[in-house]
Amino acid sequence: MRRILATSCAAALLIACSGDDAVTPEPVSDGGTKDVAPDTVTPPDAAADVGADAGEWTKEELAILKTLSPLGAQVPADTTNTFADNANAAKLGQMLFFDKSYSGALVVGNDGSNGGLGAVNDTGKVGCVSCHAGAGMEDNRSKPGNVSLGTDFGTRNALALVDSPYESWTNWGGRFDSQWSLPLAVSENGVIMKSSRLQIAHLLWTKYKAEYNAIFPVPLDASLDPAASDAARFPAAGKPKAANGTDGPWELNMTVGDQNIVNRIFANYGKAIQAYLRLLVSRNAPFDKYVAGDSTALDDAQKRGLHAFIGKAGCVSCHSGPAMTDGKFHALAVPQTGAHVPATDFGRYQDVPALLSSVFNTNGTYSDDVNTGKLTGLVQDVAQKGLFRTPTLRGVAKTAPYMHSGQLATLADVISYYNAGGSDPGDSGVTKDPLLKPLSLQTTESADLAKLLEALSGDPVPASLLMDTSK
Repeated sequence: MRRILATSCAAALLIACSGDDAVTPEPVSDGGTKDVAPDTVTPPDAAADVGADAGEWTKEELAILKTLSPLGAQVPADTTNTFADNANAAKLGQMLFFDKSYSGALVVGNDGSNGGLGAVNDTGKVGCVSCHAGAGMEDNRSKPGNVSLGTDFGTRNALALVDSPYESWTNWGGRFDSQWSLPLAVSENGVIMKSSRLQIAHLLWTKYKAEYNAIFPVPLDASLDPAASDAARFPAAGKPKAANGTDGPWELNMTVGDQNIVNRIFANYGKAIQAYLRLLVSRNAPFDKYVAGDSTALDDAQKRGLHAFIGKAGCVSCHSGPAMTDGKFHALAVPQTGAHVPATDFGRYQDVPALLSSVFNTNGTYSDDVNTGKLTGLVQDVAQKGLFRTPTLRGVAKTAPYMHSGQLATLADVISYYNAGGSDPGDSGVTKDPLLKPLSLQTTESADLAKLLEALSGDPVPASLLMDTSK
């Protein structure tokens, strides 16, 4: 998963974060904002934020900067996962994140140029880490790198995981409304891990029974033991059949009660992985140091880029708040081009039905809080065609390529795309976001903006969290 620069603010700078001091600069017809004369008196607290550089910023600009930093001391709570901040759950989640033993047979083997994980039909070669091993825990392995390669080539690239706990959605199209539900679908996806919930239940019994039982109130069912007299209750592998599919072990050999037992174990598997992911946070980026008062943390080009970010380029209209994302979905009309990229990807439009029908969504049986309201009023709508999520910009310089299928190789390419106002969606069925209009950035302004984005990378994740602790 890679990062994507937000929709340009062609109509207005829409500050999406909370706070009484957020300010919306006045728009002008060319897509920028009016120059605002500096206040004669700068509030002391705002001036302190950027040290000796306070005089370079208007009161309104300082107010915007204050909304972008720092990241909260604690990641946002997830009440749908009781174990989200359980230290032992995080330890188990780390083990499961690195464990590859339960993945299925490779469809695409390593031909020396694709980043493949083994020979065709090899099993036990794909884990979560396989597509999340880069500096931002993004996919730095698949080649050519635009879409990720698990057991087979997927249709999108794997988004980076560092700082992802600060985001309200977890994938490109909004298929998942919690961070714990994503690993469930990934594990059973035929082109990613190609496993099944029954295999995962048996994995937990065989390798991680002690860890699991020490965390979750209902212990693993003893009949998961292959030596149990009633072990036939839980076949070695299987998952619910696909729509219009034929019955398999899940339907033919299991009672509804036993299916519910496995689903609960499966949900807990995802919740443990989420507890681990919530530790993957990077703070103290040069940008944060600058806002905190170190005027030397950014060089002159980066300071000019920051002016563009909150002004002429309007990045802040969608990359708002400390996480630098509005948490919304936008149609950028990026062409579906590149190796293994499907001809059509309607993003949110095609992802919403699967989300709403999933028993693992936040309104479902396995959510620990069904009253979040996150899905209230959500239905599939043609207006969702081509909508993709605004990811965080934190760490963005380390997570190339960009866009949902890696269509743009570099930050310079992304800035150029936005500067041109995107592309013409033609008869694709996608209505481009009206905010996406030409920016009229000069070459030096584009370069300065790219330099600023490099200053959004903070301290590395502790090495102990990147260790393979699987059994």
